Order: sequence, then structure tokens, then C-alpha cells
Amino acid sequence: MNQFKPEDLAVYPNYGVGKVVSVESRMMGDSEVACYVVSILADSSKVVIVPVDSAEQMGLRSLIDIKDVEGVYGCFKYKNLDLLKMNWNRRYRSLQDKMKTGKVTDVAAVISDLMFLKRKKGLSYGEERLLNDAEDILATELSIIEKLPKEEIVNKIHNSFKKEPKTNS
Repeated sequence: MNQFKPEDLAVYPNYGVGKVVSVESRMMGDSEVACYVVSILADSSKVVIVPVDSAEQMGLRSLIDIKDVEGVYGCFKYKNLDLLKMNWNRRYRSLQDKMKTGKVTDVAAVISDLMFLKRKKGLSYGEERLLNDAEDILATELSIIEKLPKEEIVNKIHNSFKKEPKTNS
């Protein structure tokens, strides 16, 4: 279990990288609960409050290690052909569920799946927004880990799709 302290960077599902501002006691129901107060980097006006005891179950995690970065880019090599058979609503819910895990490889898989769909049949407005959100979340984390500008990471992500994909059926 991760123990975060103020100034630590952490990733929260669907929001991305944030900075732990403080660890505070908050009233939740009838009890006082220790909580992380996390300010999201992409939108400093967004703050999430995460109970310390359930932070791991809620998906709050440390940034990935530099040695895991290549594996993240490797996620872009595979395409889920089953997505082509799903209606847009079911597909969108499936991709949102992946985003909610907060796992970096799941976020990368969402990007990969949506880029594949974009090429094959185009994206709905919601899917396009989901793609932009996933790219922003992943690029922010990778830019911190790789110590590169976010725009450079976005270019690396997009360049990953210029190679011939392998399919996963």
C-alpha cells in the first residue's frame, strides 16, 4: 500500500497526475477519516479527496517507474478487433471502465483502441473526447517520468500509430 505525503505526485483515475497537498482528517458520516487532498496538475482548480484507507481500492497510485515506460508504448501495438463488432454505447462504456482502473497500461490501451477505431470507422463526439482525455492523462504522466515536454510525448504517442499494428482478437 502506498503512503503518500504532501508534495508527492500521484495518479488518480480519470483525472491524471496530481500533487498531494495535504493529509487531513475529514468527517465522513459519524467518523473522522484521514484523507489525501490531491490537486490535479492539469486543472489546478480540481481537487480530489481520497480516504487514506481506501486510496488503493479507489485507484490512487504512484507514477510508474522509468523502466516501465517502454511497456506502456508497447500497448500501442495491439488492436482489439472486438470493438468493431460492438455498438458505440457498449464500446464507450467498456473504454470508460478501462479508464476508471487508473492503470497506466489500461489508459494506453484505451488510446490504442480509439486510434484503431478512428482509422477504421471514425469516432463519435464522446469517443473523441475520451481519446483526448486519455492522451492528456498519459502524456502528463510520461512527460514527468521521461523529463520531456508534454507535446513531445504526445508526438511520440501519435508516431507509435504510424507503424503497422498487430491485432488482438
